[in-house]
Amino acid sequence: MKKVPQKKFLLSLLLFVTFSTPLNVFADDLNYNPALEPPAPVLDAGWAYDQIDAVATNSLDSSYDYSLLNPAWFRITDYFSTGDTFFVYDFGSLVLTTTPTGFASGFGDNTFADAGWTSPSYGSAEILLAVGPHSLTVQGDGAGGLPAGFYTRLDHGPVSTGSVPEPTTIFLLSSGLIGLVASRKKLKE
Repeated sequence: MKKVPQKKFLLSLLLFVTFSTPLNVFADDLNYNPALEPPAPVLDAGWAYDQIDAVATNSLDSSYDYSLLNPAWFRITDYFSTGDTFFVYDFGSLVLTTTPTGFASGFGDNTFADAGWTSPSYGSAEILLAVGPHSLTVQGDGAGGLPAGFYTRLDHGPVSTGSVPEPTTIFLLSSGLIGLVASRKKLKE
């Protein structure tokens, strides 16, 4: 029996293992890297990956807990399997369900998520969250297979500037005050 040098043997073993392992390439395998993506959507930080592993159970990273000082858009999109529907709950109450939508444009920070967001073939949805506390959980039906991956994001909503009084309101208020002052002066005389 011929003696094989140890380096050649290890290199052969490495090549065998590398090329004999089946290569399953899915969009989520290419794009999902837990070290690079936040585990839950962070305000104005772009898309975050999450997934459900079983029907009617919370996603791996749920719940997403926020205390918002201003309104914010919560957005969710699928881009892994057509047919999946995701359900978003806030403190246990259903507030959002994905449907095949196809929004007009993406956000430019994740090509996979943006492709799902703009495609009419994948389920997407958004909701404007009010100021205050929120505890969001995501569940899904797994119709496209499990695990079912999806992306979420949280973006600033419209900022309230407070109410600005109309000129007629100011005029009426001023007239009333002037009338009160004048009537008090008259009473003193």
